[in-house]
Amino acid sequence: MTALGNQALRQLALKALVQRAGSAADAEALAAGAQRAYEDLARESTALIGDVGVNALTGRTLYLAQQQYPWLVHTREPEQWSGPFEQIVFCLERQDPAVATEAAGAVLTTLTGLLVTFIGEPLTARLLRKAWPDAFSDARIEERHKV
Repeated sequence: MTALGNQALRQLALKALVQRAGSAADAEALAAGAQRAYEDLARESTALIGDVGVNALTGRTLYLAQQQYPWLVHTREPEQWSGPFEQIVFCLERQDPAVATEAAGAVLTTLTGLLVTFIGEPLTARLLRKAWPDAFSDARIEERHKV
């Protein structure tokens, strides 16, 4: 990874999260913002990798995120989740807002990093621009990620 290094991905993910949740959001608003950011990215990614690909990357993201945030474990039976990201949202809602922000940012960063690994940096940058155009409003970020 060159232009879309981990720090740049994290910056974009946090910006997308805060823009969808609000800057003074509580944990529930942050979880809802993470859900919207995820759905925006999933919608754009599905056209390229399909629902199965999005679900597989989301599952891998959850597995990796649980290593850093062990509280992101199954708290209900998996068949009770209506979507692949619902478990993350459920767990984020029960955290302190600062912890929820940190974890949601890490989850979205991990997911975008997996996309870079899976489909490459140029395609991921295009997907991110479509999914999170408001996160690219900073001219420095936009210039750095031209494809």
